[in-house]
Amino acid sequence: MDFSERIAELSKKVKTLGDSLTTEEATKNALVMPFIAALGYDVFNPGEVVPEFSAPIGEYKDARVDYAILAEGKPIVLIECKALGTPLDFKHCNQLQIYFHGTEAPIAILTDGNRYRFFSDLEAANKMDSKPYMEFGLDDMDEALIPELRKLAKGKFDRKACMDAASELKYNREFKRIMAEQMASPHEDFARFFISQAYDGRITQNVLERFTPVLVAALDQYINDRINDRLKNAMTQQKPGVAEPQQPGEDGPENAGSDSRIVTTEEEREAYYLVKSLLMGTVDPARVAMRDAVNFCNILLDDTIRQPLFRLHFNKRPWRVGLFDGDMKDDRVEIETLDDILSLADRIRATALKYNAVKKCKEGE
Repeated sequence: MDFSERIAELSKKVKTLGDSLTTEEATKNALVMPFIAALGYDVFNPGEVVPEFSAPIGEYKDARVDYAILAEGKPIVLIECKALGTPLDFKHCNQLQIYFHGTEAPIAILTDGNRYRFFSDLEAANKMDSKPYMEFGLDDMDEALIPELRKLAKGKFDRKACMDAASELKYNREFKRIMAEQMASPHEDFARFFISQAYDGRITQNVLERFTPVLVAALDQYINDRINDRLKNAMTQQKPGVAEPQQPGEDGPENAGSDSRIVTTEEEREAYYLVKSLLMGTVDPARVAMRDAVNFCNILLDDTIRQPLFRLHFNKRPWRVGLFDGDMKDDRVEIETLDDILSLADRIRATALKYNAVKKCKEGE
């Protein structure tokens, strides 16, 4: 059973056992320890996982965090647990912040066994941030975060890679939160910026009050239009007779999704989310699409095989992946595990950038 399957099993367990877990100890035994085990650590080996880990600092000489995950004898992840359903509020964050300051661990997790809030020290060294860089819920999983969880797995932890990913996730999360707030109730400065681009007169309070509701409606309509455009493009690409170029002897898009022989595996899905996360900051993640076929699984930019980013040949061992370097040539590389894809990140990003450059060039013609 691979990592994503173990997490999926835990998700089922949360939904099944939820009502019976009323204490912190029960939550630890039923959910938190299995979560640590899913990351590949031996919860009964004190060289890997230490319960009641000592984190003394200042007057808190007896401070102990519920679990510490170790690598080479040093703590890399602290986990503070609460009973299932307990609000993970400021009080508990403050408690975890004390433990964090008393250790060398770069990652701290506050959890009730279902919700996992991940913290680091992105703002000030050795001082836990007040806001998590990532939140993950087992009862309502965001599969796009599975590759981020894998970075904490046994033998996979790389401090710099984790900190880089944490920074991107934190600010991506905050920007989306701010955008959602502005979409619902625009700040005056936000509204003033848009109105100033369209309205030639002086922007008085009356003008703001008049046009702010119009701005909100326009933003909603813009998002709806973008969604409808994507749906129309997808439908157009699936229509019979609208065939795209394909390599000789390989499955074309007309076979994808309609052939009973096509089975999208968990490993293919996980590889797709991994590639999607690697492209964060290079292209809009919404532009990265997966299209499965009989003999391989395509990862595409803008859901068109004219812009292949990566190809998965996972039907048999050894696994191979295809890189395109911005053209239609499938340069195949053998890999042993999904983590080997990480070493190919620069080539995948370069391919996406090349497609973007071609697109901008055409738009400028």
